[in-house]
Amino acid sequence: MVGHEPDRGVDAGAARKPELLAPAGDRECLEAAVRSGADAVYFGLQGFNARARATNFDVESLSETMRWLHTHGARGYVTLNTLVFDSELPSVEAAIRACARAGVDAIIVQDIAVARLAQAIAPDLPVHASTQMTCTDAASVQFARELGASRVIVARELSLRDIEAIRQKTDVDVEVFVHGALCISYSGQCLTSEAIGGRSANRGACAQACRLPYELVVDGELRPQQDRAYLLSPEDLESSALVPELVRLGVASLKIEGRLKGPEYVSATTKLYRAAIDAACAAQAPEAGDSNSASESIGHNPGQRQTATREAASETLRQEALQTFSRGSGPGFLAGVNHQRLVEARSCDHRGLQVGKLVGVQAVRGKTLLMVEIDAQCTLCKGDGLLVEGGFAGAGEVGGRVWTMTVAGESVDVANCGDVASIWLGPEASVELLTKLASTGLRVFRTSHPSGAKKILAEIQAAPRRVPLRMRIEGKCGEPFVVEAATSDNRSVRVVSDCALQQAQNAPLTRSVLVDKLGQLGDTPYVLEHLDVALPSDVMVPLSSLKRARRQLVEALGHASAREHGCAGVSYTDLSHAASALLPPAPPGGLFVVCRNADQAHAAIDAGADGVYLDFLELTGTGDALRQLRARNALVGVAPPRIRKPGEEKIDRYLASLQPDAVLVRSLGALHELAAGVTSATSDTGMMRDRALAIGDFSLNVSNRITALEVLGRGVAAFTPSLDLDSAQLVALLAGSAEAPSLAAWAEVIVHHPMALFYMEHCVIAALLSDGADYRTCGRPCEKHRVSLRDRAGLDHPVEADVGCRNTVFHARPQSAAQVIPELVASGVRRFRIELVREEPADVKRVVEIYRRAIQAPERAHEAWRELRAETGYGVVRGSLRVVR
Repeated sequence: MVGHEPDRGVDAGAARKPELLAPAGDRECLEAAVRSGADAVYFGLQGFNARARATNFDVESLSETMRWLHTHGARGYVTLNTLVFDSELPSVEAAIRACARAGVDAIIVQDIAVARLAQAIAPDLPVHASTQMTCTDAASVQFARELGASRVIVARELSLRDIEAIRQKTDVDVEVFVHGALCISYSGQCLTSEAIGGRSANRGACAQACRLPYELVVDGELRPQQDRAYLLSPEDLESSALVPELVRLGVASLKIEGRLKGPEYVSATTKLYRAAIDAACAAQAPEAGDSNSASESIGHNPGQRQTATREAASETLRQEALQTFSRGSGPGFLAGVNHQRLVEARSCDHRGLQVGKLVGVQAVRGKTLLMVEIDAQCTLCKGDGLLVEGGFAGAGEVGGRVWTMTVAGESVDVANCGDVASIWLGPEASVELLTKLASTGLRVFRTSHPSGAKKILAEIQAAPRRVPLRMRIEGKCGEPFVVEAATSDNRSVRVVSDCALQQAQNAPLTRSVLVDKLGQLGDTPYVLEHLDVALPSDVMVPLSSLKRARRQLVEALGHASAREHGCAGVSYTDLSHAASALLPPAPPGGLFVVCRNADQAHAAIDAGADGVYLDFLELTGTGDALRQLRARNALVGVAPPRIRKPGEEKIDRYLASLQPDAVLVRSLGALHELAAGVTSATSDTGMMRDRALAIGDFSLNVSNRITALEVLGRGVAAFTPSLDLDSAQLVALLAGSAEAPSLAAWAEVIVHHPMALFYMEHCVIAALLSDGADYRTCGRPCEKHRVSLRDRAGLDHPVEADVGCRNTVFHARPQSAAQVIPELVASGVRRFRIELVREEPADVKRVVEIYRRAIQAPERAHEAWRELRAETGYGVVRGSLRVVR
C-alpha cells in the first residue's frame, strides 16, 4: 500500500547474516571474489552501468557467467545503474530481457524508467535501487519499493544511526557500502564531469575532478593551505570494525566498491569482510546446544568457513586489503560526520600503507640512500614500492622500488619495526632534493608489496569455492537405490541408480564406503557435508554404480544452476503511451528565479520575473523574505535541501508552514510523500500541498519520457529536465512525436545557472576554516566568510552551504541555454528558470531582463547570447548543452 511504513524495531537477536557482495570488473575478478568467500558479485554489461571504464561483461556470455556463479553457490547482480535517454530505451529493454533470460539474480538501477521497465517486462526479475538513486531517508526507500525494488543501496553519506532510523521505519532490505573509494559528492547528484567535459558521472563516465588540486579562496583572497592541495579528495572507506553494528542493524548486504580494481584487491578485501561477518555473527548467535539430528556431519567441510572466532577481523587481513589499494582509510560517514577526518588533502591516489618516516639521507659511493625508521607492526621488503611524500600537489615526492637495503650495516631482505633501514631506490633519486627534505620527518609509504600480491594470487588458485551438499541415499533390497542431493541455495536433484541393491554375501555396504564413494567430488564445485543413510544394513551394490550415481548428481546440479525469469510482451512504448493518457493539467508559464538571498529576490521581481524560489541558508530569513515578497503580490516558492536525512523532516515542515505558492520537489522522499498525499504542515513528514504548486527539480534526474511521466503522475505540476541532457536531447524529450504527445507544457527548463558541480555532505568551509568536526562545533564560518575553490585554470568556483550544512560547489561561470530558447519555445515550453548564486542585484536585474526579452522574442535570442557573453567578469558558457551554431 502506498505510504505504508511498518514500525519495525531493530532486534539484535533476530539479526540475520548479511550477504557479502564483491565487485567484478572482469571474469578474473569475478572468480577471485567467489573463491575468496563472496556470497554475491556485481558486474556491468557493456553500456548502461556506472563504471564505463571497467572491462565489463557482454550479453553473449551472460548466461554462462550466471551458470558458473550459481554452480559455485554465488549470486550475480548486473548493474544497469545509469540515466538513460529516450533513444536508448530500446537497448535498455533488450538488456533487461537478456538479464531475465540469463537468470540474473537482480539488476541494480538508477533511472526510474529502468525500474519501471523491468517491473513491466520481467516482473520476477529482482530490482535493487542503486546508491545513484540517492536514497537517504525512509521515504526515499519507500519510493524505491513502489518502483519494484526489493533492496535499496543507501547513500554512502549515512551514519549507523541514520541506517538504524531507516530500518525502524521500513522493512525493505538495505545494502551498505563498507569498503572502497568514496565520492565527495552524493552519488547521482554530481554534475562536475558533465559541466566541464561532457562526461556524465550519471552515465558512468566520471572524470574524477574531485581528485584534482584546488586552492582555497576566502573573501576574495588566496589562503594557502601548506601541502593540502586535494581539498575534495576523500580518504577511502574501511569499516571492518563496524561490521558487528551493521549485523545488529539487520543490514541485508555489505558491499565492497572496486570494479576498476584487480583480482588482488577483490580477493584481499573479500577475505577481510568474510572474516569480519563470520566473527560478528558468531558473537551474536546463541550458543549451540547438543544436536539430536540423525544426520551425521562429514568431518572437516572446506565448503564452510572455519568456525568464526569472537574477535574482530584480524589486523593482518586488514593490512593486506589496504596494501592492495588505499588513499588512506577510515570509517567514512558510517561513524558520523567528521569534517576534520574525511579529507586529509595531501594525496589523491593510491599510496598503500605508511611504513615509516624519513630520518635522513646519505650519499655513499655515488648512491643516494634514504634512512627510514620502520613504524610499529610494519615491515619493508626488498622489491617493495616506496614513496616519500612531497609538498603541495605532490611536489617533490620521491618514489621507486627498494633495490638494496641495509640495517646496522648488514644487507637484509626484510626490515622490521624499529629498524632504521638504509634504502637505495635506484639512480633516479635526487640527492639534492632528498637532502633538502630529509629534516622534515616526511612519511614513507609502501605503495606495492610484490610478495604479498603473489601470495594473494596463489591463495585464489589454491582455494576453489566448494558448495556444501546434503545427501541422502535410500532403497530396498532388490530395487534401485536413490540418491538425493541439496544445496543451501535450494537446488535439489534426485538420481535413480542403474542397478538394484542386493543381499550382501560377505561385506555389506558401510557408511564409510558410502561417504568415500559419494564424496569423491574431485574438482567439482561441491563437497559432501552431510549424508543420511536409509538402507538396509545387509545390502551391497557394485561400487561403479555408486560412482555413476555421483557423476549424474553433479551433472544434474549443473543443469539445476540454469535459471530464467519469464518476460512479458510489454514494450517501453506501452509504458509511455499508458502514462501519457494520465497527464495532469499543464501549469501556468513564466520566468522564475532561484534566489539565495532577499536582495536577489527583490531584484528579480523588480526586473519582471514571474516568481521566485527562496533557497536560503537561514530558515528564519526565508520566512521574513517570503512575507515581504508576498506583500508585493509576488509569487514565492521555496526550495528545500536536495538531501534529507532521518530527523531532518523539520526543515520541510517549517517551509510548509510558510504556505508558499510553490515548492521545488528535490528528493525522491519528498516525491513519495507528495504522491502519498501528505498535506499537513504538522505531520511527522512532508510538505503542504494545499496551496503549493509542486515542481520536480533537476535532482530527480529526469532524462527520458518514461521517468518524466512517472514524476508527473506523482503529483508534480511540472518537471525540470536533467542537466545531463545536451541541447538536442533536451529538445527531443520535450517536443514529442506522432506516437507520443509533447511534454513541453509540463517542463520547467533551466536556461541560466552556475552549474551545481559537487553536492557534498562534507563541509569544505568547516574543514578548512575551523577545527570543528560538524555543525555543532565548527563555529559556522559559512556565515562569516565567502569561500571559493580555485582550480588549475584559475577559475574560482563558489562554495555555498545550505540549511542542512551541506556544501554545493558551483561552476565559476554560468551555463546559458539562450541559444536553445527558439527551439524550446517552438516545442511548447512555457516555464523557464534562472538560478543565481552570488549575483549582486544589478547583475540579477540585467540577467532577468535579457532572458525575458529572449523568451518574448525567440527570434532574437542570439542577441541575448552575445550580450551575456560580453558581460565583463560574468561571461556565460554553453556547458553541458554543447550547442553548435
